[in-house]
Formats: sequence, structure tokens, C-alpha cells
Amino acid sequence: MVAARLEHAEEAAVRLCGQGVRDVTRIAASDPRMWIDILSANPGPVADLLTDVAADLEETVRALRALQSSDEDKRREGTTGIEDVLRRGNAGQVRVPGKHGSAPRVYETVAVLIDDQPGQLARIFADAGRAGVNVEDVRIEHATGQQAGLVQLMVEPKAAPVLTAALRERGWAIRQ
Repeated sequence: MVAARLEHAEEAAVRLCGQGVRDVTRIAASDPRMWIDILSANPGPVADLLTDVAADLEETVRALRALQSSDEDKRREGTTGIEDVLRRGNAGQVRVPGKHGSAPRVYETVAVLIDDQPGQLARIFADAGRAGVNVEDVRIEHATGQQAGLVQLMVEPKAAPVLTAALRERGWAIRQ
């Protein structure tokens, strides 16, 4: 549904989409027939969940509209409503399993500017390995209109300073 909203969006706005939008819309690239099969096998539970999501969306819209009000009490209600849905989102996200299905862990992010050239990722991972640091997860954001990007290496908190120093020593540009 989020991806469907992009169909007629302004081209300039779509070009600004970052990793979050790519993550949220990734499933929209799959074959619709597969999803028809999946949804046909579970129509009641999916409809129930979508009803709850629709109620959350309506509540959020009401809260946002209240934030537009000149009445301070309504603005406060709007702030409370937005904060409530965001806190419920925080609580729900914490329940999502982490790596290998274990409890989610908190990692430090070491952000490295990278040229969009063959072998660059291999070099970063090799340099991390030389530093004795295990990369737990990785995200890549490509810079709009440039042949460069930002590689975010998630590592154990105690390993972040070690990795940062090692990558700087090997000529990588670290973004704070």
C-alpha cells in the first residue's frame, strides 16, 4: 500500500526516497499472484489486522489534524496521540527477533563513505576482518545522483572505536 502511493507521486519526491522507503516497499516488487495465494489462504486474519491498522491510521490522522489547530488543548491532544502511536511502534519493534532469531541486540554503527566502484565492499569487509572486528549487519545507502554511498557497518559497541580507527588508518572516510 505504501508503494502504491508512489505510483503517481512527483518524480522529484520519489528520487529522494532513501533506504527506509526501499525497506518498506521491497515486498511490492514480488509477484502479485503469489500474494493472492497467500492472502486467499488467510483472508479473515489479514482483514482483521488491516482493520486494526486502519483504526491506527485514522487515530494518527486525527492527531495530526489536531496539531494544526490554533487551540492549545487540541494541539496537546494531537501531540499525545502521535506520541502514543510512536511509543506503541517502539514497543512492537522491540518484539521483532534479532539476528538468528535471538533477542534483538543493540549495535554501534560505523558509517563509511564509499565510491560506487567494483571491489569497495570487499575491501571494507577485508579491512574489518584485518582489524579483528565482526560485522554483525550492514546497510547501504546510495547517494542520490552520485556514484557514491554510505555503508553502515553494525558492530558490537566495544568494537566500534577499533573498527573506526582501523578503517581511518586504511584511508576510509568515516562519517560521524
